[in-house]
Amino acid sequence: MHVPSPIREPGFVKPPKPLGNKAYGSTPHLIGSRLGPGDYSLTQEHSDLFTGKRRRKGDHFIVTEKIDGSCVSVAKLDGNIIALQRAGYLAATSPFALHHAFDRWVAARRDYFDAFLGEGERVVGEWLHTAMGTRYDIVDPDQLFVSFALFHDRFSTDRAIYDEFRSRTDAAGLPRAALISEGPAIGIEEVLEKLGERGFHGAVDGIEGAVWIMETNGEFNGVAKYVKADKVDGKYISNITQAGDVVNYRGPSF
Repeated sequence: MHVPSPIREPGFVKPPKPLGNKAYGSTPHLIGSRLGPGDYSLTQEHSDLFTGKRRRKGDHFIVTEKIDGSCVSVAKLDGNIIALQRAGYLAATSPFALHHAFDRWVAARRDYFDAFLGEGERVVGEWLHTAMGTRYDIVDPDQLFVSFALFHDRFSTDRAIYDEFRSRTDAAGLPRAALISEGPAIGIEEVLEKLGERGFHGAVDGIEGAVWIMETNGEFNGVAKYVKADKVDGKYISNITQAGDVVNYRGPSF
């Protein structure tokens, strides 16, 4: 999830983006998904491809659980391992404590990510340290970052196919969003039934939804998501509630 920007002091100058762009872009919704401010849907025709109402030769679909955390990334640039916010800024420059916690977490695992990532690559995932719109109960610090995509270089369109992403994360023991379906397109209701109430990552407030990845003729083609109608974005975020952070993590400090 994108964390809303705080109110900035007059004269504030944004820091540079190491990638030159966002670490991860926005994902369109399937028809029927609950839209938030600034969200947009696929066309009916395109949505029907993702959900199996239309079929096309060469298409292959992967459906994973949608995790409700803060979207972040770990990148390897010029030999350095860096922690990034979704917008592409260094996590260490964020006004939010949750991103500084992510920066410390990545720094403690520098050698791990140095071995995992090639030069220019980045892995994107959800940082579950602090609740956004869904609470999780996490005691193992190695379960705080749940990956969902791998990119080969600084250009956000160069996304690794799922087989590579899965084999590399599994070999490294890096958590990834739970796989719900792989193969032909599958409908929303069937996906929600497979997910159940709390999904596979222990969503205390119930699952947010799911993500569909389309690959065509062995290459990444597109991605779409479905968000349940009762999902409330950011209901635990402190600068929305004007209360303190709701922290999911209750393991050793770092």
